[in-house]
Amino acid sequence: MPGWNRWYHCITTTYGSWLPGDPRGFRTRGHREHVEGDYRSPPTDGMYRERHQYVIRRLKRPAVHLGRSARQFVLEEVLTSFHQHGIEGLAISISATHMHLLARFPLEQRKPTLDERGLRTSAVDDPVRHFIGQIKQWSSKRLIREGLLEGGAWGRRGKIVPIRDRHHQLNTYRYIIAHRDAHAAVWTATSA
Repeated sequence: MPGWNRWYHCITTTYGSWLPGDPRGFRTRGHREHVEGDYRSPPTDGMYRERHQYVIRRLKRPAVHLGRSARQFVLEEVLTSFHQHGIEGLAISISATHMHLLARFPLEQRKPTLDERGLRTSAVDDPVRHFIGQIKQWSSKRLIREGLLEGGAWGRRGKIVPIRDRHHQLNTYRYIIAHRDAHAAVWTATSA
């Protein structure tokens, strides 16, 4: 479903910061498995402990937590990308473990190319997802160049929420800038 006036709320987390079995609650991809609780009402203490420990052992490197300078570098990369691609940003927040973007994407949605199983074959078919993938790649490379990371910064996938209407847009905007209270690097179109 396309976003209202092409506006989207994009969320992505850092590598290893929110894993299956997390005591704060979690969801399986595509809700393939019913999981008790969520971040608002977490599951019973220890309910998924074994699963969480298993996933932690399988990580290829330590979980990524972005320091203040790293957050600022990521913010600069996002703003540079917005400018280069003609994307209109309204709000951005980069915290230690996740990134939120509220932006209008000028690219038209195309029908995705699917394989024989019905799975998407390329993110290029979805311009918003493709752009977010590029942001993740470019910001990771910048952090590596700056000596702040040894590997990629971001986890796989992410969430892209189409904005439904002006009310939804305003609520999302307020939600994103409220991350300033949690020491996130925050940018708004009015602060530019």
